Amino acid sequence: MEEQRALRLMGRILTLSRLKVQSDNTQTIIEDLTQLTVDNPNLKQGLPVIIESQIDIDLAWLVKILRKTGLQILGVSDGILAPQAAALDLPILPPDHTQPRTVKAPVAATPKASAPVAAAPALPSRIITEPVRSGQQVYAENSDLIVLAPVSAGAELIADGSIHVYNTLRGRAIAGAAGNPDARIFCKKLEAELLAIAGVYMVSEQIPTQLHGKGVQCRLSADSHLEIESLD
Repeated sequence: MEEQRALRLMGRILTLSRLKVQSDNTQTIIEDLTQLTVDNPNLKQGLPVIIESQIDIDLAWLVKILRKTGLQILGVSDGILAPQAAALDLPILPPDHTQPRTVKAPVAATPKASAPVAAAPALPSRIITEPVRSGQQVYAENSDLIVLAPVSAGAELIADGSIHVYNTLRGRAIAGAAGNPDARIFCKKLEAELLAIAGVYMVSEQIPTQLHGKGVQCRLSADSHLEIESLD
């Protein structure tokens, strides 16, 4: 039987990779983390991760070790580590909404059976009028997300369609979460920690400084690179 490793990197989409803790043995964790950085060089380049665990471990120690590696800790999945996360002022995130969803098979075959998997949003846009606070996550399933209030640092917006923020965007915005490459992100004032479309992401340090504080739109280019354009 293959020996179970202490850590396993679970990549839902690049922006929402979850680091699942599977052991409380600190030495084994350090050894596995060293191997993970060898196998995944982007860990050292600020890969954003959510800590997920069903094991009660010293969260402060774990966060310190992960940050030394170069990882960005977005928060902790709700569960056994939630009290420690709250004490450390880390966001506590709800269950992962980007997991594949079960879809019923069509009653009859249609000529469009070969169409791309990522479909256009089918539900009315979700409209948020209240500020989105640090640690909050707002998800628009199969629709666009429209936010009319400020989005705080540490907050997270997720939409299967496009995201429109008619105010300041300081948190994380993840559009096209179900894989739609035509989704876009619009905001009136860009101060985001992370932007992502269909799994392609850009952290704040990569955003051109001349676009900070500006009204912008974010989209995927023809060669699947994230592009940010000023709307001012």
